[in-house]
Amino acid sequence: MYDIIVIGAGPAGYEVATLLGANGKSVCIVDKDESRIGGTCLNEGCIPAKNFLETASYIKKSTYFKTTGVNFTLDSFDINALKKNTSCLIQDLKSGILGKLKKTKVDIKYGTASFIDKKSIKIHSENEEIISANKIIIASGSKHKDHPLMNLHKNKILSSKEVFSLNEIPKSLLIIGGGAIGCEFASFFSSLGTKVEIAEFTPRLVPIEDEDIARTLKRELEKQGIKIYLNANVNSYDIKENEVNLSMEINKKIQDKSYEKVLISIGRSPNTNALDLEKANISNTRGFIDVNSSLQSISNKNVYAIGDVINTPALAHTAYYEAKRLVRIILGKEILKADAIFPSVTFCTPQIASIGKSEKILKEEKVDFKIKKLFFKVNGKAKIKGDDSGFVKILYENETGKILGSSIIGNEATELIHQFLIAINANLYLKDLEDMIFAHPTLSETILDTVSMK
Repeated sequence: MYDIIVIGAGPAGYEVATLLGANGKSVCIVDKDESRIGGTCLNEGCIPAKNFLETASYIKKSTYFKTTGVNFTLDSFDINALKKNTSCLIQDLKSGILGKLKKTKVDIKYGTASFIDKKSIKIHSENEEIISANKIIIASGSKHKDHPLMNLHKNKILSSKEVFSLNEIPKSLLIIGGGAIGCEFASFFSSLGTKVEIAEFTPRLVPIEDEDIARTLKRELEKQGIKIYLNANVNSYDIKENEVNLSMEINKKIQDKSYEKVLISIGRSPNTNALDLEKANISNTRGFIDVNSSLQSISNKNVYAIGDVINTPALAHTAYYEAKRLVRIILGKEILKADAIFPSVTFCTPQIASIGKSEKILKEEKVDFKIKKLFFKVNGKAKIKGDDSGFVKILYENETGKILGSSIIGNEATELIHQFLIAINANLYLKDLEDMIFAHPTLSETILDTVSMK
């Protein structure tokens, strides 16, 4: 019998397993096969998507850099070379994860796991095996959320997973879903010459962000030639040999459209259906494991759950934090706080990032707050980098100047936001930042210039 079994070797799973193994616990981690080590994030999510986007960012800036004397032309794009590069990147990182598991003496077993009782699971593989532990941690991640009408179809109707298997760049693409993932892929394909359109069911893009962020993003994407339909819904579709025909309701009007490919990006669902949770008396709500403040199943005290299988933000960095927090709980050490703030980041062009409380939340909580906002157009480094779109926004307490939140859209927003992560965690005020010296010329200067505004 093991001390702990971990189901799932994604960010939550391998992090919790290696930390517990390093602290002397006998740990076994179970996943489908070696190719799944690292989970969705490593294999068909965060890492490959950002590698694709980084490549696209250079292409997008090529027009600007021609004005600086860099004369090159993009005659063709070899997606297979990018796929090979991405595969090598994934394998390098996977080797690192496997090395950490081996170093901390974590047993790895491959197969599909399901519960047979409160302390035991069956591993379904060529040689079925039953293993038991005093504690079992569910970290099985999430999967593509199915569209209520449209089914995935070969290489015509795709999820984010199939995008990384494409052998050619499509001439036209409809992305259903204007959240973070949809906008990221819109940026990528648009930069390579694909005619991209986004259909978002709600009245705006990136619904979790503030209104001014969503409005600015829509304007910047449209400048890049991306068509955006809000309040849009697919009524019917028909797959032909070379295209997908759809009937869409857009702002209560029916329109017929055709695309070479359709990408469905409407979110993700917890990956718990195959676990036979009822056999271990593990309650769930719509697939999400019901846990208490200690990440413990409310109906089976031998079981814990972290990452995308619980109803917290489905982000790799949230999963890492929950893994560290659970390790502290299991080891009886000082517990990390449950309500820690975390950055939300989107790697489209322009990038988006936010931290702390949004305008909507502050208004709901009736907080007396004010806003300082400064556009990157006044920042020298942004102009040097060839992209001065977007702005920095700071939300602060009116009476004291205490920093409550921030949103950034623009150049390197996903890096800059961490300065506000530190500021909020350190309970800093506007004056604290105003009195600091920021290097010149840098994008970070925009933060100093924002707080210094009168």
